[in-house]
Amino acid sequence: MKRVNVVGYYGWENFGDELFRAAIHINRELIWGPGVQLRSFVTPIRMLHQNTGPLGSITRLCETVIGGLWGDTIALCGGSVLEDVRGTQRLRSAVIQRNRRTEAIGVSLGPWRSATAKARVREYISQMDRVVVRDTASRTRVGLNISVGGDLAALYPMPIYELSERKYLTICPSVDSGASVDDVVAILDELLTHVDLPVRMLALNVRRRHGDVEFSHQIRERLARLGHDIEFERFDSLDQTIEIIAKSRAVWSQRLHGVIVSYLCDVPVLALSHHQKITDFASDIGLPPRFAPETLSPSGSTIRAAAETLRGRPSWQIKSEHYRQMTRNAFTLTDSK
Repeated sequence: MKRVNVVGYYGWENFGDELFRAAIHINRELIWGPGVQLRSFVTPIRMLHQNTGPLGSITRLCETVIGGLWGDTIALCGGSVLEDVRGTQRLRSAVIQRNRRTEAIGVSLGPWRSATAKARVREYISQMDRVVVRDTASRTRVGLNISVGGDLAALYPMPIYELSERKYLTICPSVDSGASVDDVVAILDELLTHVDLPVRMLALNVRRRHGDVEFSHQIRERLARLGHDIEFERFDSLDQTIEIIAKSRAVWSQRLHGVIVSYLCDVPVLALSHHQKITDFASDIGLPPRFAPETLSPSGSTIRAAAETLRGRPSWQIKSEHYRQMTRNAFTLTDSK
């Protein structure tokens, strides 16, 4: 019986990564065949796994070694952005030499920190038995003949509500964007000026350190002083968070999976992009550039795009049901995989 050790950025209390883990468990036989055993070796003791010091490094090293010994297949699953081969990735690359099947499913590749980093990732990927990247840009950047699938979130069941049931605007900030509170407040103050819907601020990464919760609170408090009444929500469970997004009239998000889940639920989105992976996803679904501005400046184009999302009608070219089926086809196990 096949034993697959699935690895990714699980256990960090980030909505997108936990969505990956749930999606692959639900679809494990689709991806790896009937009777497959699936495990992700992440200790339930969060203070150990998330520790940023030596204790955390040792914990994650042990998780990697145990998983490598247990599984006959090691699968890197989800939107992990491979910009280099470092740390536990370097350890896993050594496993390739130990008669273990290795795969990368639904990952993004690049952009590269250096030509040397690209070479390391290219070698790492080229040794794998199966590679399906998340977006077209990843295949182009790495320069290998590999399959393009889609985001694993497309394999998770998502509700779609009628426009009449979608009553509020949801905003998903990201502390990882590198933008200051001042920057985010400035653009949101401008964009919210003519919004006559209830507004929710949703923290998708709720990790205690370096998560979105405190960042969101600071933005919300500043906006409250400017006259904007905003309700705070946080990722507590997958279905609770998906429901918040699905019942939104529109979503303005700095987080990739705020963008992707909105798309899968047919909710119009303004992607306040801060990472290349958001731009790459927007390109794959045919989202016009005005809905994925590269800066946080409140330009006329961004203001008009924000207003357009509030009408509740999606603007992408590739329908979500087509993207779902494309993703499902790409991840389905065949004899050639």
